[in-house]
Amino acid sequence: MKSSKLLAGVAFIGLVATPGLAMAQDEAASAAQPTAGVGEIIVTAQKRSESLNKVGLTIQALSSDDLVKQGVNSVSDLAKVIPALTVANSIYNTPVYTLRGVGFYENSLAAYPAVSVYVDEVPMPFPALVGTAALDVERVEVLKGPQGTLFGQNATGGAINYIAAKPTADFKAGVNASIDSFGEVDASGFVSGPISDTLRVRVAAKTAQGGAWQKSQTRPDDDKLGDKELYMGRVLLDWTPTDRLSVSLNVNGMIDKSDPQAGQYIALFPQVGPVGAGLAATPFAPSKPRTADWNPNRRPKGDDRQWQAALRADYELSDSLKLTSITSYVDFSRKQVNDPDGVAVESLEFLFDGSLKSFSQELRIASNGSGPFSWIIGGNYEHTTSKEFADQYAGQSSVVANLGFPANTNTFFLNSQIDNYAVFANADYEILPGLTVKGGVRYTKSQRDAQTCTRDAGNGGAAAFFTAVSTQVRQAIDPTAAPTPAIPVGGCVTLDEATFLPTLYEGSLDQDNVSWRGGIDYQALPELLLYANVSKGYKAGSFLFTNASSTAQFAPVTQESVLAFEGGFKASMLDRRMQFNLAGFYYKYTDKQIRGKRIDPVFGVLDALVNVPKSSLMGVEAEIMAEPVDGLNLRLGGTYVDTRIDEYTGVGFNGGVQDFEGNPIPFAPKLSVNGSADYEFALSEGVSAFLGGTVTHNSSTYSVIDTVPTAKLKDYTLVDLRAGLSFSDDAYRLTVFANNVTNEYYYTNAPILYDTQVRYTGRPASYGVALAARF
Repeated sequence: MKSSKLLAGVAFIGLVATPGLAMAQDEAASAAQPTAGVGEIIVTAQKRSESLNKVGLTIQALSSDDLVKQGVNSVSDLAKVIPALTVANSIYNTPVYTLRGVGFYENSLAAYPAVSVYVDEVPMPFPALVGTAALDVERVEVLKGPQGTLFGQNATGGAINYIAAKPTADFKAGVNASIDSFGEVDASGFVSGPISDTLRVRVAAKTAQGGAWQKSQTRPDDDKLGDKELYMGRVLLDWTPTDRLSVSLNVNGMIDKSDPQAGQYIALFPQVGPVGAGLAATPFAPSKPRTADWNPNRRPKGDDRQWQAALRADYELSDSLKLTSITSYVDFSRKQVNDPDGVAVESLEFLFDGSLKSFSQELRIASNGSGPFSWIIGGNYEHTTSKEFADQYAGQSSVVANLGFPANTNTFFLNSQIDNYAVFANADYEILPGLTVKGGVRYTKSQRDAQTCTRDAGNGGAAAFFTAVSTQVRQAIDPTAAPTPAIPVGGCVTLDEATFLPTLYEGSLDQDNVSWRGGIDYQALPELLLYANVSKGYKAGSFLFTNASSTAQFAPVTQESVLAFEGGFKASMLDRRMQFNLAGFYYKYTDKQIRGKRIDPVFGVLDALVNVPKSSLMGVEAEIMAEPVDGLNLRLGGTYVDTRIDEYTGVGFNGGVQDFEGNPIPFAPKLSVNGSADYEFALSEGVSAFLGGTVTHNSSTYSVIDTVPTAKLKDYTLVDLRAGLSFSDDAYRLTVFANNVTNEYYYTNAPILYDTQVRYTGRPASYGVALAARF
């Protein structure tokens, strides 16, 4: 009987994933909570299950119910509920995550983040791969501060660990559906249960359709942008053939044809003389969140496709030892029409084509966590290949208008091959009752090879232009130099920075490092944990994906490191009616990676990746959770962080060389606050009402290292409200919601492109209704 229900449910999920049907949403079975008080939360931050209040780290954990109530449907949405987490859109639609001011802004698919994302400890090594992470989850854990020993390099800012909802011993199913005032329909569902005594399965699917919210500045009545067309699904199989062996298979996939967001044109910075007449005549966008613009002849459109298979096996070697193997392979591709310049004329547009293929393997042995001594040792291997290609169109740019550079005649590409090897160990030892010392170390060797250049598009225009430039430069240095041989049609036109001859750039980064951490936890009282940690983490180097006239622009950034000090406490008070957590931290950076500028003798100020020799940040973070009366849940969290460039001289956005000492780190608001309140109360037998709200505040920050006024991201406060009814012990739920109810105009990024600068605005006020059912 259970098997027949399960098969029927699987068939139903197949219908949910079909385009045009709109039912379902994420659900998860969270751990049982007490009827009163702040419930205990179990986390796996140290790759074993522990109470959150017993882990001496700054961790914020949200259950599936928390995420659904507050409208968190993606990794990017976490910025609404996690203080000090910011998410910025990039011109190629790749999200950039920054935590406590630690992040890395780069457009390339193969640029490692500073904040890593995992699903059940399976790495999603690049930001473009995280689309399916938030599907059908039990909870999410956000670990703040360097996590290099257990989660590897590229976690200098922290780690976001999603815990997927697992297959259940009994048949369960659920659907959610919502529609908002922009016409966006979100739907998802799951079905879960046993196939046999040793095999369980859970199938989940999600779709999002419609919702265009941006309006063209020049065609406001008949052209909108922002429609979603998203399909994703996941199959989880849990197999326990023996008492000592358990195997879990996660197969998931995604097709995302949603519109990329258009930029809002706010400033003009001509690089090499006046821009084209069409661009010069274009007015700046008004301060309205919906207004932007794009070329109607090259309308922005996305097409991301991804599939992944992850296999985990746990085998108990003995009553005290467990062997774990985690294997993953992910295949991602992106085709995109991108128009980031914010104008209807052809200023800077791209046709983008890219792919990522990444394999990873972790093998580790760990103690069972009982007794005073817990330990874990293991190793990792990752192999990634990426290919990125872009056609660039810049007919109204200053280089076309003034230098005779032929429009629409160049392309650029970046191919990368990456291999990472690591071994690690971590241990905790309770030297006295309540007093635990802890430590960990990881050795990582990283090899990255890259091939890149700007190429003639196939019509000979760029080839002829750069052949002439190469000859002029070489003969200016040596009048006897022979003319540069004609660059072949379709050939590389990037000039070698030493010889000024056209070349294919080939670069390599071969670096290693030792991450480590040490700390002490003191359980001063059963309800009070004191802790102090010191750690050092690293982030791997990277190559720039860009259109470049000189190989100097392709110079990579080398690995960065951060030395972090942190201390705090976690206190449960008032008979568990309140939880209060407080932490202070100080980070010292060496060779921080940023997206900066360099001066090109032909094209002016261009993007470049640079290392900032010295920078630092310090701050304090607090979180309060309380249930003062039954049914009323309150949460308030805040982070204050002060960031500073301590040593760096480089090129400003206007081409001048300047000393940046004292400037803040980009995407690091000094004050981030999030608060939520939810109250549920009975109306009658089996019927309850609920209402709640979420407030998010970020103070101002900058999108670049240069403190130019147009790059300042102003402070903002967002208010979301919700209310509804639940029936039959929450088996059915009806919710009405309103997001950004004050219609706050805000923006999360203000990138300076070539001749133009744009803003990426947040969504304006919207409202809607959601339905949920559990079976």
